[in-house]
Amino acid sequence: MQYPELITLDDYERPAGPTVNQLEDWFQSVRKKFVDRDSEVTVTDDQLSKASIESIRSFTTEPDCAFVFQALDQAYTQWMDTGSLDDPLRLLVFPPCERSNRVAKWAERNHIEVLDAPDRSELLSMDMPEVVIPIGDGPLVIPNLEKWFIRHRRGLRHIRALLSALQNSSRLCLVSCSSWSWIYLKKSVNADLVLPAPQSLAPLDAEFLGNWLLDLLSDDSDQPVVFRDYKDGKKILIREKDGTMSDNFLQQLADDSSGIPWIAWQLWRRSLRTEAKIEDEDEDEKADKPKDSKDSKDSKDSKDSKDSKDSKDSKDSKDSKDSEQQSRPDDKETVFWVVRSRQPTLPREHERAACLLLQALLIHGSLPEKMLSAILPSIGESNLIVAMIRSGFVERHNDEVRCMAAAYPTIWTSLENSGMTMAPF
Repeated sequence: MQYPELITLDDYERPAGPTVNQLEDWFQSVRKKFVDRDSEVTVTDDQLSKASIESIRSFTTEPDCAFVFQALDQAYTQWMDTGSLDDPLRLLVFPPCERSNRVAKWAERNHIEVLDAPDRSELLSMDMPEVVIPIGDGPLVIPNLEKWFIRHRRGLRHIRALLSALQNSSRLCLVSCSSWSWIYLKKSVNADLVLPAPQSLAPLDAEFLGNWLLDLLSDDSDQPVVFRDYKDGKKILIREKDGTMSDNFLQQLADDSSGIPWIAWQLWRRSLRTEAKIEDEDEDEKADKPKDSKDSKDSKDSKDSKDSKDSKDSKDSKDSKDSEQQSRPDDKETVFWVVRSRQPTLPREHERAACLLLQALLIHGSLPEKMLSAILPSIGESNLIVAMIRSGFVERHNDEVRCMAAAYPTIWTSLENSGMTMAPF
């Protein structure tokens, strides 16, 4: 599976969602209501479970995304080996909600020196910082520029000192930051005048997403794995006869995630359910309960009518059974039902404050609550953070607050609708 090469940030385009044919959708809805109603395979919410999903590693552990490391190798290994000091800098703008620090991991794999950010407790210090680029002949990687500043009147000193040091350094250096941090740094400290035109990961399209998600399962299941729409039982995430994978589900997933692999993975895993095994206790009770004379009489009377009714209904139900059999799961396959996850909603009457909080978290990646209060004084006095955690927008991790990747599609839409300056992805 070959990952596309890095692209310039200006060339980044969100994948398009599926084309909606409204007339066809209306026709299918009418057909399903009046014609296919009896043959429809439907799994209701109370029949679905997430319990067995949690036992499968590919659904619980965020993947490394090996193709990302391959893209970094293609883009920067040769440059670092043969690069000219007349062109010493590269800038990689990374998608948001990235938890695995992949740029630093890539540097460590390739034995490249990494310059870590200062402790965040130092960023609001009154002292003037001194940032020194380590002396050396080899290349240098500076990941996560978002950890070098705080959006505060005293919080930009370290990032300014770093940019100044980079201008005077003779080492080849790869710098990375999130897309939201880059938008802020361009305006606040004119970072685009020091750093070169940024590159970014190419967005994943539906075809690549489908192949990647299936590959994640290859080592986790001994049985054939099938994904079905919980509404009608139809298979999704399957290869067509020509080998392509471009169904509406994948196109919608690529669009919702902006083509960002770790966000797509979070959305995908949250949409999966298995069918709960529910014991039919009523049937067991009936089997153990002794029959009285009335039950025996009723049983005898109903037998003749049942035989007559079965004979009459047999012909009528044959076609619907044949149709149902086509989409009924095979006992020999592991079936995962795909549902449309419900997106969170902003706290009512606090939408503006919620958007300001989300924007601040995206710019910084994550922040301790005390620093959030310094950036947004009103946050500490309200109970907004608690409400946003309960709503599913943010989470606490290692004493810091950060946006949840699975909520990013809603976060993006909310910030865009509020009129805020938007990152490219």
